[in-house]
Amino acid sequence: MKKLTLTIAILLTFALAAQAIDYWQGPPPGTWGRGDHQTTFQHWDFTQPGLVGPPDIFDNPYGEPFLEFDGAFEWGEYECPPELDPDGFVTGWHCIQEPGGTIIITIPNTEALDGAKLIFMQITSSKAPSNVGVTGHGSNPGGYTSGTWPTGLPHIQWPGPAPFGGQWYTYNYGLKIEPNPQSETITIDVPYCTVIDQIVIDTICTGIIANESATWSEVKSLFR
Repeated sequence: MKKLTLTIAILLTFALAAQAIDYWQGPPPGTWGRGDHQTTFQHWDFTQPGLVGPPDIFDNPYGEPFLEFDGAFEWGEYECPPELDPDGFVTGWHCIQEPGGTIIITIPNTEALDGAKLIFMQITSSKAPSNVGVTGHGSNPGGYTSGTWPTGLPHIQWPGPAPFGGQWYTYNYGLKIEPNPQSETITIDVPYCTVIDQIVIDTICTGIIANESATWSEVKSLFR
């Protein structure tokens, strides 16, 4: 999905609405919007060789998100269908270590002891992650509980094969942490020979302390 301008991305969204989750799409309809109170947005596009760490694009008033790898990964350019990029190539990271590796993402947050952090994550890759998890960090004496919420959106298969015997997909995940932590760490375990093209993460802090406009019980009803 490299070299796409926002205009092209929006056009593709309309052209492929029945097939694809466009990488500019925000959280699922009926949840929250980018730029809403107590939200963050971070987008890793992996356009530069050797460049990990901060996202290519982000909006996070609480600090700079950070991505790192555990395992052996190499950067490269890989063939893809034109639906992903009109030039037929994407840039990304290839897991070159048996049996696989882990992507570790840390996102700063604002702490609220009565609410929860909701996370919507989209991963475009050549193979499905073998596991996705999230851990909260902060001052809550009772610690933090991690879980999931239903996004209501399917994983989307893109046309054509992917490198190393894979298949391009955009996978989506709904994660949550209770109560809302000071920061969260997301781990993405990927199999050997996975190519990761893109990761997009949206979050919202809920609860009467963190978000004056809604209580957690009101927001939680959206995700049952």
